[in-house]
Amino acid sequence: MSPLWRDELGAYLSPYRLCLVRMKRGVRPTPVAEHEQRLEGVKGDSFGPALEAFAAMLAQSPWQGTATRVVIADHWARYAIVPWVAALGSAQERLAHGRQLLAGLYGEAVEGWDVRISEAPPGTARVVCAVPGELIAAVRAACAAHGSAILSLQPQLVAAYEAWRPSLPSSNAWFVSVEQGSLAAARFGRQGWDRVHGVRIGSDWMRELKRLQTFGRLASSSPEEGQVYVDAPHAWREVAAGTAGAAEASVLQWLEEPQGPMTTLQRLGRTRRLAA
Repeated sequence: MSPLWRDELGAYLSPYRLCLVRMKRGVRPTPVAEHEQRLEGVKGDSFGPALEAFAAMLAQSPWQGTATRVVIADHWARYAIVPWVAALGSAQERLAHGRQLLAGLYGEAVEGWDVRISEAPPGTARVVCAVPGELIAAVRAACAAHGSAILSLQPQLVAAYEAWRPSLPSSNAWFVSVEQGSLAAARFGRQGWDRVHGVRIGSDWMRELKRLQTFGRLASSSPEEGQVYVDAPHAWREVAAGTAGAAEASVLQWLEEPQGPMTTLQRLGRTRRLAA
């Protein structure tokens, strides 16, 4: 079978849940299976339970023989903006610069992590992201053991931003992706991301809304700019709608589910938002 027509598996791994979707490829990709599993008893930053659940599902027939796209929760990702430095002439030098910035922000916590830096035209900033190397290696090993070829492996903020990009303005706004336990946000300008922010969160939604409003104020230079576009679980939107006043509602833009055919990652994002 041609790889272009091979069914795709979308997998979302977080400390609290595992979400899977299988899409039948074709002119109009169609979901043929979905799975959502809550993970109990998770301690700290452990990714063991999520990996065990993922590997167990790959061993079952609905999830075998696919090309796989994996999304890692932002709970396990760390981001930084890497300014353009003309003196850095190679990709290796730019990556090393990104590592230094991450180490300055997060210290020894990111030592030994897998670090990737985005591509960008000369003269523009890049985004660097670190994810635990053991987590990446374990995901790859699980897929290899069950005959699943990895097409992409991305952190949540990056995958969600790309999935929602057609619904966002061209520049001068914040995109925020929220999950249980963490929030990640990127401010995008005409030349890509120029700020990135990640925080741990709890159940205090009023405090969370204030953070989102702060992002909007930081981004605003006029009333038309600085909107905050939010990718969040459906249940959380309902809570926010009941607590936010008129001023908050004018700043926050809760992204609605797209209509029509979806890509694998768009469908996976929908499953994630409905499951939380």
